[in-house]
Amino acid sequence: MHVKGEVASYGKLEIKGDPVLTPWEFLNHSRKEPHYISKPASADGRYESLTLQLNDSSRLKDTENLSTAHSVVVEGYQGRKVYPSFSLPKSQKPEVSIIIPAYNKFELTYHCIASILLAYNKTSYEVILADDCSTDETQKAEEIIGNLVISRNAENLRFLKSCNKASEVAKGDYIVFLNNDTEVKSYWLDELVAQHLSDERVGLTGSKLLNLDGTLQEAGGIVWATGEPWNAGRDGNPFDPAWNYVRQVDYVTGAAMCVTKSVWEEVGKFSEEYVPCYYEDTDLSFKVREAGYKVLYVPHSEVIHFEGQSHGTDVTKGLKQYQVINEATFRRKWFNAYKQGSKPALNSMHLEKDRNVEQRILVIDYATPMLGMDAGSHAALQEIKMMLALGFKVTFVPANLAPMGKYTRVLQNMGVEVLYVPFYYSLDDVLQRRLGEMDAVYITRYDVAQKYVDIIKEAGKSILFNNADLHFLREIRAALVKNDEEAMEQALLTRDEELEVCKKVDAVLTYNTTEQAVISSHIAQDANMHVTPWIVEPKDTGPVFEEREGIAFLGGYNHTPNSEAVEYMVQEVMPKLKAQRPDIRFYIYGSKMPEHFNGFESENVNVKGFAETLDGVYHNHKIFIAPLLSGAGIKGKVLDALAYATPTILTDIAAEGTGLTNGINTLIANDADEWVEAIIKLYDDEELWKQFSENSKILARENFSYQNGVKKMRKIFESVGVFTSIQND
Repeated sequence: MHVKGEVASYGKLEIKGDPVLTPWEFLNHSRKEPHYISKPASADGRYESLTLQLNDSSRLKDTENLSTAHSVVVEGYQGRKVYPSFSLPKSQKPEVSIIIPAYNKFELTYHCIASILLAYNKTSYEVILADDCSTDETQKAEEIIGNLVISRNAENLRFLKSCNKASEVAKGDYIVFLNNDTEVKSYWLDELVAQHLSDERVGLTGSKLLNLDGTLQEAGGIVWATGEPWNAGRDGNPFDPAWNYVRQVDYVTGAAMCVTKSVWEEVGKFSEEYVPCYYEDTDLSFKVREAGYKVLYVPHSEVIHFEGQSHGTDVTKGLKQYQVINEATFRRKWFNAYKQGSKPALNSMHLEKDRNVEQRILVIDYATPMLGMDAGSHAALQEIKMMLALGFKVTFVPANLAPMGKYTRVLQNMGVEVLYVPFYYSLDDVLQRRLGEMDAVYITRYDVAQKYVDIIKEAGKSILFNNADLHFLREIRAALVKNDEEAMEQALLTRDEELEVCKKVDAVLTYNTTEQAVISSHIAQDANMHVTPWIVEPKDTGPVFEEREGIAFLGGYNHTPNSEAVEYMVQEVMPKLKAQRPDIRFYIYGSKMPEHFNGFESENVNVKGFAETLDGVYHNHKIFIAPLLSGAGIKGKVLDALAYATPTILTDIAAEGTGLTNGINTLIANDADEWVEAIIKLYDDEELWKQFSENSKILARENFSYQNGVKKMRKIFESVGVFTSIQND
């Protein structure tokens, strides 16, 4: 349409972001120019590595080497003729031996090793260059790169035998095989090793491989029932949640993989039937799994792979032709292992990529659990951990769909698929796209459950509802403390909504039997109710009685009962205690403290703030107190005290569900005078203190162990028809 007097316009192209779309390989001539240094997709990783290195004071003495490595990586390998010297860190007993096989093409090898030096990792390492009779600068690599270990062949052994030979000089407990046509990112090594350290059953781990343009090259491998291998995630989005959680896979690629040295030797290294190369990594993965170990894809170990630089891409000539020859060898050898798998099905890759999955569970909560921030987060993480132990594939979705950085990564490194924006735009979107594959749904908190329970039930899926705490019971108790009629009316509305959810779901999980009794008395019907297992991991006992002082409380103060408890303690108890024992100080720890807490600081009250670790809270002080006047559920802070064997003084509300008994392993106090008497008694009586400490340790071991928790969680899922063959007895 044309309007008289106006410029005619039929459309426009608007580009937001970087307008330079020329592939980087065609801009290499400008790699040192201002505004172009940061153009490659890998530039952000290089900047991150340099920043992390410079922020570590222990690395500052090595800035010259770091600067050289950074310049080398930024300049790239293409057309390199000059090789400035730099030195790798020296380690007498490295944790990891990184083996880089090479035949000529020193510009690639040099770039790769420079990236290892630049990338920030806490794991100690050595780099072993497996030189297979090179004729270029590789012959004098050790003169250019300090502290480089050389495994040089007297005759050309080709890739597979050269790697096996180099592994004989490896000093590390882990061996990493890394192609020379790669560039590694920070923490690539730490992430691989961490999975081995967390589970002794892990034998082999592999990195996420990225293309030069930043797209995904490989996220673990699949071997179909036809024997055909497949790179999962090929050319996909590397940020997609589907490719960003640790999972078991059929194989990991030899371009970047880590094997426990003892496992490497146990399975006989790379099988020489695949000489000179290709399929030795896939075969190794199958051998490791056959020996009873796990093969894991580790997404936060990121490696850029300049694919095709080593052997080219033409499968009809050179070493690349062995890709076809050895495929037949692999298929014959492992036919019985892969024949029961799936036929090629790229449309259902989100299902096929997961290996050794017993059942699929969708876990929904109001937000991502934040490790160390609150008891609810601790509980959520432990419950997910138990589901994983049962062999379940866990898909977690926070109701706000917000990715939460390191806290999201904690879940992903545990093996949990976490869904978030922009890949999913609402919880309704999640349910529409993913609910069909799930065997059950585990929802925490009634205000989340009430929005989606009907949709889930209509889909025929079992719902396990974890109430976190009985909200209406907490609200009623708070209203009674304040004598607030309006708050009581709101609590009764909450009661109706919460009980309606309990009636609709297939199983109700609470943290104590008190809440179960309250629910049963209201709904007056048989309900599938369970006490949610809580895990207490034993801690070091810490200092002895005479080396401790003061009493302590810990809480998250966005939770009203915790703020009320501190206010009660400071205003009602501490003045009376000060009159008798001014030497006993009250230490207040926790997150999200309200500003008015600063006014509580006094001679016998110390406002400490957020505790970076729990050790200081439970080790430094004689008594942990929980003067809760309202609330519901189980109190994680009290169970943490059990783990540390730190004696406690509690209100009746704080003791609910813990198993702690007055006079046996705790003291109960419900008014100010009782609190003063109990504090002085336990503070001065060393024998009673030791008795409570020992009895707390026994209670934690008997009632809150990981093994018992997994057994209980299995029974809870079995009650809704979700079974598993995994035994963790």
